[in-house]
Amino acid sequence: MKKTVLTMICVSLAMTISAQNAKGQFSIKPMAGMNLSYYGSPTYDVYKNKFGMIGGAEVEYGVSSILGISAGMLYSQQGAKVEGSLSLFGEDENGEKVYSETVMKGKLKTSYLNVPIMVNVYIPAVKGLSFRAGLQMGFLVNDKMTMLMGNYTARGFLEGDVTEVMFAESIPQDTPSFIQYTQPNICHSFDFGIPVGISYELFNISLNVGYYMGLTKIDKTEDPDNARNRCLSVTLGYRFKL
Repeated sequence: MKKTVLTMICVSLAMTISAQNAKGQFSIKPMAGMNLSYYGSPTYDVYKNKFGMIGGAEVEYGVSSILGISAGMLYSQQGAKVEGSLSLFGEDENGEKVYSETVMKGKLKTSYLNVPIMVNVYIPAVKGLSFRAGLQMGFLVNDKMTMLMGNYTARGFLEGDVTEVMFAESIPQDTPSFIQYTQPNICHSFDFGIPVGISYELFNISLNVGYYMGLTKIDKTEDPDNARNRCLSVTLGYRFKL
């Protein structure tokens, strides 16, 4: 009798620890966690990391003992901090040399409904470990840029290093004028890219680490940047087998 009970406990435990669906089985996994997002731009080096929340659920189908296909719906707070400056050398209407610098500090906040379609490959040698890759569509929910911007100019300088222009006392300098700048609706409504990740699952609880690389440009302003979404996410989920 004791052996029978022990056998049943072991079988039940093995089924609980099992991290993937059996062939032909469906499961649903609610999840929530944190994002660390920014924008990848070859044009401007002003985008910094920003934290946000992510949450939703995914449904997975077991193709085989080591392969699953999943589709999710996730609400994701993304965007980036903006810290830096843009510089320009030129001439005014009188032909005098002018150095102009715009200093920026603020945030671009965005939120998306993301739909990732993933292939999940389970590693038999490490129970509960899987690698994930796929494609993702993102639908913009809202966006808003809030920025503090200051303009600085220096006139009548000789060609030289920018730091010399900014700090040489002999050069007439204008006092920076900072303004609060707020603008909504500056991002495209659709985003598309490649998500990859790794997941470890034990007792139906999974720890998921993912990275998303957007392929589409997000800026739809008159003078658009080439920025694309970049996002590192960490989530906890729980699998319910259907």
